[in-house]
Amino acid sequence: MKSKIFSLMFLLFIACTVSTTAVKAYSQPKTYNSTVKVNKNTKAYNILKIKKNTMKNYTITSSNTKVASVSASGVIKGLKKGSAVVKLVAKRNNKFYANINVTVKNNYSKKQLRLMSSIIYSEAGAECYAGKKAVGIVIMNRVKSSSFPNSLKGVIYQPHQFGPVSNGSLNKSLSLYDRGRLNKDCIKAARFALNNNKNISYKRKNINMSSYLFFSGYVSGARLQIQNHQFK
Repeated sequence: MKSKIFSLMFLLFIACTVSTTAVKAYSQPKTYNSTVKVNKNTKAYNILKIKKNTMKNYTITSSNTKVASVSASGVIKGLKKGSAVVKLVAKRNNKFYANINVTVKNNYSKKQLRLMSSIIYSEAGAECYAGKKAVGIVIMNRVKSSSFPNSLKGVIYQPHQFGPVSNGSLNKSLSLYDRGRLNKDCIKAARFALNNNKNISYKRKNINMSSYLFFSGYVSGARLQIQNHQFK
C-alpha cells in the first residue's frame, strides 16, 4: 500500500513539474529581430507570424518614437538611424507577449552620401538649408522618375544636366568632402534627401516637393523660388 501511495505521489510530482515547465515555456515573452530602412515600413504581425486582425488584442508601443513609430494596427515605420524595441502587451490580462528589436538603417551608402553632399555644395553651397534640401530632393526625384537614369550617379553625371559636373566644381567639392572640409549643412541636407524625405519648411510654409524635377537660376513655369534657385 505504501509503495502504491509513493508511486502515485511520485507520478503526481513529475506531472506537476512537467506542467509547470510547459506553462513557463509557453508564457515566456518572445523576442524577434527586424531591420527596416528610414521612411520604410514593416509589419509586426508578419514578423510575429500572426494574423493581422489579432493585433487588436494587443497594446503595441515603441521604446524610441524618434527612431521607429508603430501604429495600433502593427505597422512599424523607420524614422531615423538607430534602434528601438517594439513591445506587445495582451489587453486581456496585461501580460507581456513579445519584443521586436528594430534596427533602422539609412537608405544610402557612404559613396552616395559623398556624391550627394558634394553636388549639393556645388549647386547650393551658398543657399539656405531649405534650398540645400530642395536641390537634394529634386535629384532623388529624378532617380525615381522613369524620365531620368535610375541611379544617383547616373542622374548627376547625365550629360548637359548639372553645370558643376562639366565645369569641374563638383570634383573640387568631392575633394573638400574627402578632406573633411565640406559644409556640414550640405552633408545634413544630403542625408535628408537620400532618406527619401520630401517635405521642406521655407518662410513658415510646409512644402511637399515629391513632384519637382527641375531647378536652376531660372526655370520657365517655376512653381517655387528659394533664394537664387527656382524649382519646377
